[in-house]
Amino acid sequence: MIINKLKKFIGVEINDLDITKILDIGIINEISELLSEFSVVVIRDQNITNDQHIKFSEFFGNLEQTKVGTDGSGSKLIILRNFDEDGNIVSPNDRQRLNNLANKEWHSDSSFKKIPSKLSILSAKMIPSNGGDTEFLSMRAAYNSLPENLKLNIEDKVCWHDYSHGRLKIDPNLVTSEEKKALPPVKQKLVLNNKKYGKSLYLGAHCSKIDGMTENESQNLLKEIYEFVDNKSFVYSHIWKPYDLIMWDNRSVLHRATPIKGKIEKRLMVRTTIAGETSTLND
Repeated sequence: MIINKLKKFIGVEINDLDITKILDIGIINEISELLSEFSVVVIRDQNITNDQHIKFSEFFGNLEQTKVGTDGSGSKLIILRNFDEDGNIVSPNDRQRLNNLANKEWHSDSSFKKIPSKLSILSAKMIPSNGGDTEFLSMRAAYNSLPENLKLNIEDKVCWHDYSHGRLKIDPNLVTSEEKKALPPVKQKLVLNNKKYGKSLYLGAHCSKIDGMTENESQNLLKEIYEFVDNKSFVYSHIWKPYDLIMWDNRSVLHRATPIKGKIEKRLMVRTTIAGETSTLND
């Protein structure tokens, strides 16, 4: 396989690899190491079935079951689309479109779970001709940009992550009572530590507040952090090509979708999520 770096802080691209024909565990180990170092791995030209997607994903760990209220619920797949079963583009106020809108906020997949996810693997099935890119933000580079006094201040801080927090900003009725019951708020460390490649921030749209602080204190501190995080030099923006497969480390990057430009065209992506093994509180 041929490997190319995409940006200084984040992202590598792999060409000339067929993930359905991997026989050497050494290749899986090499991809895992690239993920640890660069956080995002793009593998080109993977026209795969859902079963092949799952089989490849399971090289990297156990897969999460898709949560209630999501297309693909109860399976190992998350279906991300903007059209219905009959192939019609859904209306702007459709729950499916509203959830897609929420995904345009910086977030980490499953940070609202007690043991959050390790990796996500996203396969492009149908892509629009203009827009609909996905951006990835290096939270390791963001952490490194912080002044030393701020690093010391947040070192032992813990955040509450709540699935409802970001979603309710989009629509007050977007999160169902079933989802709220299944996904109560959980605590996550604000600073995670990859022993080999350094520390990273763990924030995003699901982070509602910092534990042990007043609402005002929490919002002020989060605002101060986000002022350093909001830096385009830390972002890799992926312009999708047909059959791209992207893997990313949910504990070192945030990601978000960007709008489709012009006429709304069909977009279909399929994702697997590799379950985490430990709580961030043990990091």
